[in-house]
Amino acid sequence: MRFVVLALFILTLASLLSACQQEAAEPEPIRPAQIWEVKQQMAEHLDTYSGEIQPRQLVDLAFRVPGKLLGRHVEVGDLVTEDQDLARLDDQDSKLSVSQSESSLQASQMNLLAARDNQTATQGALTSVQNNLLAAQGSLTSARANLSATRAGLESAQAAVDSAKATAASAKAAVGVAKAEMQNAQVEYQRTAKLVQQGFASHTLLDRDNQRLQTAQANLKSIQANAEAAQAQVQAAVAKVKTTQAQVQAAQGEVESASANVGALQGQVKTTQAQIQAAQAQVGMAEAQVGNTRSQVDLVKNQSGYTVLKSTVAGVVTQTHAEVGQVVAAGQPILSVARAGEFEVHIRVGEQAIQNLQLGTPAEVSLWAGSREALAAKVREIAPAADENRTWLVKVALVQPENPELKLGMTATVAFHQALEQAVVWLPASALYQQAQKPAVWVLAANNTVSLKEVQVASYLDEGMLVQGIETGVKVIAAGVSRLHTGQQVNPVPYNGQMPAVVN
Repeated sequence: MRFVVLALFILTLASLLSACQQEAAEPEPIRPAQIWEVKQQMAEHLDTYSGEIQPRQLVDLAFRVPGKLLGRHVEVGDLVTEDQDLARLDDQDSKLSVSQSESSLQASQMNLLAARDNQTATQGALTSVQNNLLAAQGSLTSARANLSATRAGLESAQAAVDSAKATAASAKAAVGVAKAEMQNAQVEYQRTAKLVQQGFASHTLLDRDNQRLQTAQANLKSIQANAEAAQAQVQAAVAKVKTTQAQVQAAQGEVESASANVGALQGQVKTTQAQIQAAQAQVGMAEAQVGNTRSQVDLVKNQSGYTVLKSTVAGVVTQTHAEVGQVVAAGQPILSVARAGEFEVHIRVGEQAIQNLQLGTPAEVSLWAGSREALAAKVREIAPAADENRTWLVKVALVQPENPELKLGMTATVAFHQALEQAVVWLPASALYQQAQKPAVWVLAANNTVSLKEVQVASYLDEGMLVQGIETGVKVIAAGVSRLHTGQQVNPVPYNGQMPAVVN
């Protein structure tokens, strides 16, 4: 049984091998392939783009205040000059605002005059109070001097009392001595008189003692008179002390009154100074109010002038955004004006071409209509970012924008000439093949077989590529390169694409 199974397996294997040999022996079909023949080498690359004539500066003119549009004096296509009246708003409300603001300004100016008058009056009151204070201070000085003099007089009077008392005491002591002398003389006289009566003494002794007695009596009277006079002087000195004390008290009252008057006037000075500060503050507030009101008047007058829309540039009206009777907001565009004489071409460039452009890159502009003369231009601005279509806006300014043939919206062609360091040829992008991570192309031999040839890509274009390493007249497979192999025979057919205008 095993031999039967083995025999069947060998027969089956033999039949399979026979079938494979028959299939391998069948010839490979010849497939058609699009062929691009390299026509010429290029030393300069030319990129062309279609664009539109646009103003370099397009100004949207708008009112600076809201209102109802009463008139518009221009239409699309009209030429305007700088500072020309273009439209106007209803100015009734602005006129009322101007009138109210001027009335407020007059009222604030009257308030300022009143505040200044009050300040002047308060300053005059301060001067008067200060003069009174100076007079009061002089009176206080005089009263203090009088008090000092009166006190000195009191001290002198008290010294006079002490002196008078000392004199009176001395006179009193002298009276006592005189009385004792008189009593002695009287006793002596009486003793002598008895002796005379008894006959023991002469009348001469009696006359002597009588004379002595009379002298003592006269002396006593004189000393008593002096004592009385000294006592009168004491009483007079005491009276003078009392009078001087009263004068001192009066002088002290004058000093206290003058001091109180000075203190009161000093308080009035401080009060008046505070009133002056308040008046100055009122003047400052009134001046600020006048300034604010005047600014408000200027603002309202400016806003009243803003009801007339004037052109800020000379140019042509390109668009209107509002109609008569429409209520517009502040800043809402009313007209669009393109500045005269400053035209440029706006084009959009892809990712590859944008790498070769920079500000100032020279270009040539030709109009689709008119003389088609090439106009010198240069790149003025390049958008920093791409749009949703992955293209960049490039603005090309004319070197001489004053050209009567230029009209806004005209179609123009912008050409950029780029000199190449080495000669290159143009190939369709579909001809590129990768061999070991290196660019290559399939080249067609005379027997219609293909082989790989390594090339260097000089630049990728939006419509193809520029390569080095290919000679003129070489035929390159332009499509379907991923299905080829070395030595494969193909049926060449012409490439159905076209070469762009990249050769100058």
